[in-house]
Parts: sequence; C-alpha cells; structure tokens
Amino acid sequence: MTTSLFPAIKDIYPDAEIHTLTIPPAEVLLRNNPFISKRFVFDKKNSFFTKVKSFFSLVFKLRKEKYHIGMSVQHYLTNALLMKFSNIKLKIGRTKMRFVDEKVYFPNKIHNRLRVLTLLEPLSKNVRQHDTHIYIDSESEDRIKSQLQTKDKNICIAPGSVWHTKKLPKYKFIEIIKLLKDYNIYLIGSPQETELCNEIMQEANHPSIYNFAGKLNLLESSALVKNMDLMLCNDSAPLHIANAVETTVFAFFGPTIKDFACFPYREQDKIIEIDLDCRPCGKHGAKSCPLKHHNCMEMIDVKSVVNSVNTFFLQR
Repeated sequence: MTTSLFPAIKDIYPDAEIHTLTIPPAEVLLRNNPFISKRFVFDKKNSFFTKVKSFFSLVFKLRKEKYHIGMSVQHYLTNALLMKFSNIKLKIGRTKMRFVDEKVYFPNKIHNRLRVLTLLEPLSKNVRQHDTHIYIDSESEDRIKSQLQTKDKNICIAPGSVWHTKKLPKYKFIEIIKLLKDYNIYLIGSPQETELCNEIMQEANHPSIYNFAGKLNLLESSALVKNMDLMLCNDSAPLHIANAVETTVFAFFGPTIKDFACFPYREQDKIIEIDLDCRPCGKHGAKSCPLKHHNCMEMIDVKSVVNSVNTFFLQR
C-alpha cells in the first residue's frame, strides 16, 4: 500500500533518487519498480544480538548515501533511530514518531494508499494521488502463465491470515469451492498455510483446483493474481496484492472494518461482512474471538457469496 508514494515523490522531485528499506519478504515486491533506484533490507526477526549488529551495519550503509530527506510510513522506534543515526537532513514521520523534524497526521477513514501521501505535505501543497502498483517481470509472468490451465473463469482463493479471527472458517471455503464447479480455482498462501490449502483442496473435491501455497514468492504470487479474473480472500495481504495488479477482489471482513483504512478500493471490489454490534473487536484481529462465537465470520452466507461471484462473471 506504500507504492503510491513513489510516483508522488517523483511528481515533486523528478530528478530525485529514491531508496527503500523493507523487511526481506517485502523487498521482492519492489524489485521492478521503475521509481526506485536502490533497495535495502532489515530483518527485524533476527535474534537480539544479530539484530543489533545488522542495525549498525545498516546505519553505516545509509550514512554513506548522505540522504537529504527520509520518511517512515511506520512510527516504530527502530525506524526513528535508523533515520536519526543515518544523519538524514530532513526526517519526516507520523505524529507518534520520535526524533523526526516534521510530524504528519494520518487521517482516518481513507484508504492507506492515500494516507501515506500525507508524508509529502511538508514538501509540497500539491500532492497528486496515485494508486498502488506491483511491477512484474516478464520471466515471472511467463512462468506463471505456463502453469495456468485455461484463460477462462479463473478464481484465486487465499484462505489464510496471520490472525485467526480474520480467517473465514475452512469449512466455508470448502462449501464455496464446491459450489463453484464451473470455475478454475487456484489456492495461494504462505508456507505456513500449505497444510490449510491442502486440506481445502482435498475436501472440496473440485474438478479444477490447484494449490500454489508455499510454492511462490510474493512477486510470483502477484503474477498469478494478475492473471486471475477474481480474488477471494480475507482481510490480509493478498487483498492488497490484488488491488496492486488490478484484479477484482471480494474480501471477507470479520473483526476489522473499512474505517481502518486497509480495504479493497477498486470499483468492482466487494467487502463481504456481517453488521454486528461487537465489530470491530480489534485493529489487527486476534488469536480467538473475545466473545467465543466468531459470528462475524460464522454468519457469512456461503450461497450469497457464490451468487455474488456468479453475478460478477455474468456482468463482465
């Protein structure tokens, strides 16, 4: 969702050289981005001593770049310290961030791709809006296309999420897939979600279902999603990948809501949700339902979902 920021920077400073700093898995999504000149990575999941060593090694590299401007989308202390120790001349961050020169307020109830553009307000009064975008190399796209069975009626399903309460129950995905017999179904997910996808594939007993979970990196997954007609997923990363490659997405929202700024934003996208007094129960979901019923997902009607899918394809 940060990719809208890079072309907006170029609108203000056409000759600027843009560098990025991400965690390792996210770096692959920026490899082909034409607005980015150099990419750095920092693994926050290392052991404490390895993390400290990597931190100062990174600071040394960043200092050599002699940056005029640095900005952080997140307000974590590590990000603030990296900008401070890297001797960046103008440091821009969010209101809660420490050690920055300019603090900006992220407005509520607008999509995150637009919220991040507020980081540019200290630099210009005329910030242009941009959509998110993932640039896929031809090799990755050709490799994925060679594994697709047909060009017609392809649906990608991502049943996983880091947070349990964000996940539509497995049995509902199975019921949905059983009712979508006329479509090609492609499952994607992280290596940790391979077993979940295997179980869904086996129990759905669908004539045209293929499991890519754990077999693709994020860029390859993006190439697969780009070649789909529709994405079905939870409120998770595949939603934002689908938006960035312009594939229509139907997303299941349970503990989270649209007002949290991370929602599908393209014209044909759809949020599938149940209006309950207990929603939202957390900004990022949880390991279990606080009220022990998980009605926000359990009450989603499978036949209604399938009807929406069929209607989408009829109207194309």
